[in-house]
Amino acid sequence: MNKTLQTLFVWLLPFYPLWAFLVRSALHIDLVQLVNAGLILIVLYLINSTFIKVPAYLGFFILFTIYHLYSVFSNDLMPREANLLAYLLADYNISACLILFAVENTEFDEWFIKKLSKNIFFIVVISLLVSIIQIKDVTFFVSPLLTSDPDKLAYFFDDHRNYSIFSWVDLNSLGITFPIMIAILLNYYEQRTFALAVIVLSSILVSFLSRTRYMMVSCIVVLLHLLFTSGFSWVKRISIVALIVISALIMGAVASRVGIDMKQIINERILEKGEDISTSSAGARVTSYNVFVQKFPEHPWFGVGPHTREDVVSLLGEGVPIIHVGYLSYLYYYGIVGCFFLFLSLAFLLIRAFLVGLKFKFWGSFYGLLSFCLANATFVYFNLNEAGIVLAILYLRYYKLIAQRSKSTDEYEYIEAEPVIRL
Repeated sequence: MNKTLQTLFVWLLPFYPLWAFLVRSALHIDLVQLVNAGLILIVLYLINSTFIKVPAYLGFFILFTIYHLYSVFSNDLMPREANLLAYLLADYNISACLILFAVENTEFDEWFIKKLSKNIFFIVVISLLVSIIQIKDVTFFVSPLLTSDPDKLAYFFDDHRNYSIFSWVDLNSLGITFPIMIAILLNYYEQRTFALAVIVLSSILVSFLSRTRYMMVSCIVVLLHLLFTSGFSWVKRISIVALIVISALIMGAVASRVGIDMKQIINERILEKGEDISTSSAGARVTSYNVFVQKFPEHPWFGVGPHTREDVVSLLGEGVPIIHVGYLSYLYYYGIVGCFFLFLSLAFLLIRAFLVGLKFKFWGSFYGLLSFCLANATFVYFNLNEAGIVLAILYLRYYKLIAQRSKSTDEYEYIEAEPVIRL
């Protein structure tokens, strides 16, 4: 079963958007429902056949998911027409619990990590190529569920945003999973000049073509590895920075040739020049903060459930009808009690990733998870079921297994640095 799970992960996670495309096209259902049904069987098998382990981060996330479901049903937020089983199978918190439980109870071998890293490299290159094609055809390889929705279609035609291959999963998937993939690859291809150049180029170009600020910031965060935690000399680090700047200038010149106004993108999407503060992205965050301060004290401990009530929507005004800061939005939804479980889970993950970076010099998971946490300061998407998040945690699991296989005292101390609930 362990070999089967490794084979499943090595082909499912990197190519998740392509599998989502195939399942949607052939079966007309979401891939997450199919995956969850299979994961339930896998989890039941693991519980019955192995000495299972639940790390602290996962234990707290399971508690958050239980609280999430309680909040949904106690506030009567499940759609009346929804089928209960289908609703639960589509819940990404449940899905995250299932797949992370499977990850934490699977033994990963060296061949698996090498193959997985190669597959991630392939999907990054595919993402780059699709993003380039979308310069001329913004709806190329875009899910018809989005192109058939006039409101969502505006993202592609009005804002000219390119979501590469990831629209088949979620519009936010590109900005979460892609930077984490880059962070992982920067570690594994650090000593291979050509591959490293392709990875850096993909990071810059795909993030810029997305025209999404939080993704641009996320890619900058993961590229910081080359400056601060890579094994390069300072001369080489400075050379890499110079190369990135020169590459950006060349890409700007090429973009102008094919009709992309780089100055306009920078002014409108990054600097927001000419926009009134009340309608700008920054203004939306200020409004979200003011509304949160006003409404949070009404239900501070247990929240109102994962739904923005009409009184808050009216206060937010035009635009996205949610509190547009992830941490504040979740405090409004789940209160202090619910967010205690989620935020503590994220803290344990970051600590675990930092310890792996210190001991094994693998910083991919740390920078990837850090970019995810920073991104949620500007939007709302605490989805631990994202392929990128699962990949980051899978690599942490692999390095923990390396530590467990060693007999040295300091590696034993690393293992005990994170509590584990043994069942």
